[in-house]
Amino acid sequence: MSNKVYKIFEDVEVKAKLLAKYWYNFYTEISEHLPDTYQPEMQQLSSKLEEALSKLVDELHNPTLTLATTGTTSSGKSTLVNLLCGAEIVPVAVSEMSAGAVTIEYSKEKSLIIHETPGALWECGEWRDITEEKIYQRLYQVMISYIENREQQPNLACPQSTIFYPFRLLKESKLELPHGTRVRILDLPGLASVGDEGNANIIKQCREALCLVTYNSAETDSQKVKSLLQEVVQQVKDLGGSPARMLFALNRIDVFRADRNWPETENRFVENAIRNIKNELTERLKEYTEDINNLQVVKLSTWPALLSLQIQNPDDIYSVDACKKADNNFNGLIEDILEDLPRNTQKWSRHDRNRVAEALWQKSYAEEFQHNLKEHITQHFPQLVIPQIIESFNVVAGNAITEWATQTTTAILNSSEEEYQHECDKISYIRLAIERFLKISDTNLREPFEKIDRKIKQVIAQESEDDPVLYLESTISELKDVEPYNSLGEKLYPLYGWRRELGQGINQVLESVAKSLESGRVDLDSPNLKKANVLNVNLLGRNLSRLVNLGYTAEVAKEGKTMEARTDAEKNKLKQINEELNELAIHLNIVMEDVLKQISNQELNRMYQAVVELFNCHLSHIEKGANDIAPNIAIKFPESQLSKVESQPTFNFRFQAGFPINQGTWEEPIKVAREERTWYTLWIGKKTIYETEYQTRSSDNAKIPSVEDLLTGWIFQGREEELKIVNQIAHWLLEQIDCLKKNVDKMQKEIIDRYQTRLDKANQEITLDYEKQRNVWQPMQQKAQNLAEEFSSLETFLKEEH
Repeated sequence: MSNKVYKIFEDVEVKAKLLAKYWYNFYTEISEHLPDTYQPEMQQLSSKLEEALSKLVDELHNPTLTLATTGTTSSGKSTLVNLLCGAEIVPVAVSEMSAGAVTIEYSKEKSLIIHETPGALWECGEWRDITEEKIYQRLYQVMISYIENREQQPNLACPQSTIFYPFRLLKESKLELPHGTRVRILDLPGLASVGDEGNANIIKQCREALCLVTYNSAETDSQKVKSLLQEVVQQVKDLGGSPARMLFALNRIDVFRADRNWPETENRFVENAIRNIKNELTERLKEYTEDINNLQVVKLSTWPALLSLQIQNPDDIYSVDACKKADNNFNGLIEDILEDLPRNTQKWSRHDRNRVAEALWQKSYAEEFQHNLKEHITQHFPQLVIPQIIESFNVVAGNAITEWATQTTTAILNSSEEEYQHECDKISYIRLAIERFLKISDTNLREPFEKIDRKIKQVIAQESEDDPVLYLESTISELKDVEPYNSLGEKLYPLYGWRRELGQGINQVLESVAKSLESGRVDLDSPNLKKANVLNVNLLGRNLSRLVNLGYTAEVAKEGKTMEARTDAEKNKLKQINEELNELAIHLNIVMEDVLKQISNQELNRMYQAVVELFNCHLSHIEKGANDIAPNIAIKFPESQLSKVESQPTFNFRFQAGFPINQGTWEEPIKVAREERTWYTLWIGKKTIYETEYQTRSSDNAKIPSVEDLLTGWIFQGREEELKIVNQIAHWLLEQIDCLKKNVDKMQKEIIDRYQTRLDKANQEITLDYEKQRNVWQPMQQKAQNLAEEFSSLETFLKEEH
């Protein structure tokens, strides 16, 4: 097995050209025995084949390899991009610098385009023959401008930039790609910017990319590590597709070099990190369990690896500056060499610098990473590109040739008057048999979802108390035990797994709010809250700060409080708390909508893929069944034409909160003065005495809810939406199944109609005697079947050969 990517592409091209040769040989031979009336259709098939082959060869020669990079918080993603480029052209900072997407296209000439975006507050345009430093500075200014202004202008479109650069990945990593391969690096925004609309559009474009996901190995805080694992899940979801095409890099792995027990601590961390990442992904993305088990995870320290490249730069000033950074930041990686070198890095010779560069390269695992990246591309790039190219080839020409050759030879063998009538009767039987088979198959596919639909109607009518989501889950689980759908494994999990994801998203936001109020310290730094517009999150934070300042914190927030406001000051404070709690509902509403919109988009994409998997399995099953019934008609149900899922459902959430202030009364004690004569002055003298009287006063009375009571209400409101969601899903699935059945019925009818037409034509135009049938057309039918098998084998060629 060759490990060269171009060899795989070359083999597919050779196979496709052989298929064309087989067809032309078959064409030449069959033409000798057919009337001229067959020529137009055969020429049309040849023309389509030429067109399809030309397109296939062009796509095989000029594929696009996209490497999409993303990563967890402070994981060194931008440094990884610079490492792939071999130069520091993408801004790197301690704080989150990712703002918008940067596409880096391979080109021998250097240039930068900052695209025009709505409301851009930075300079847009194109700069040719630009230096690395100028690229860096321009991008830095753009990102700073965007980050500083997006709080005041939440609808500000994020910047989009394209760099044309002769990056190192292609020049020095010895990738063996088809000569016309277009290579690009797509530097995706960090998690903090994923919610931006412009970035969401870019993320959609990288669905067919190979992905590099960086993980921050230097983080030790257990809570933050947990948050990082959640971010990994979010990154995988945002990138879409299988984790099999993602290479995970445990970046900043050099931190363990300082440990006394290195490399034991490093190895232990790597084992734990890989296990934790796999566990988190498996738990949250069950549909990819098998791929996750084979997840590719590598060690890397991007910064020292990049410094290694910079030290080798022929520019001495640039090289010495990189040496200084290496000495200041990665002393431990080169300590065995430093003993031989002058303390002043400016005095290091070129030989000294090369020794340092080599040590940094090896100890940062850069060589190991480069090897793994090359293998990752070799393994997954052909699988990502070639199946679609082959499918397109078959849809344009391959399926039609297979059908024509099989049906025509079969029709001619049944063209005599005696056989013709028998074959017509057989076609009628085939129609009925296939219709019956397709109807049964459709019923088996529809039945679970009709059960769900009926159950939902019962729940809505309050005729059932069943949990609709659990019912959906159990019904789909039953489907997974029935052939052919038992081959799907956990692929259908997203159809009910969305409950957990939406629930976890809601809970994570509410937990941040609760913790902030109860502790008196506002902290809204959680993975899901990073999905929301930063301005909306800041407004929520200020609202929480005001509540804390009003005393809605600590015990009041934990336990709640019954408050009787008597004085104007107390009434005003109670009114303010009420207003702020109602404001909390408003701000939380807005933030929650942002968060749930992002989660919903992720879950709907997963559901879409689940339904595509279900339909593909169904199509494969009915294609085999139809061909078992009619083996000589060449029935094909192409996935790309039939497995089309339309009009995804939408999820909407609205929340309410606040508490009522009731008018009440209270008895205020008042001292009343009264004069009274005393007996010891013979009732002549008087003294003043005070008596207590009670006067009715009005008050504002309220039971201030605890945070738990307040937020539990939102959780219940979220759950009330679940019935609506399941209802939408059930309707949507039934609509898609109806559409699939309609398209399948239409296609199979057209295929059989074409066979009937070819049979009629053969009956009218071809006279067949026994000798001709035995010596010409039976061998010709066998050749047609061989041709069909060769065309079908192209679909499985990639899997079998590589």
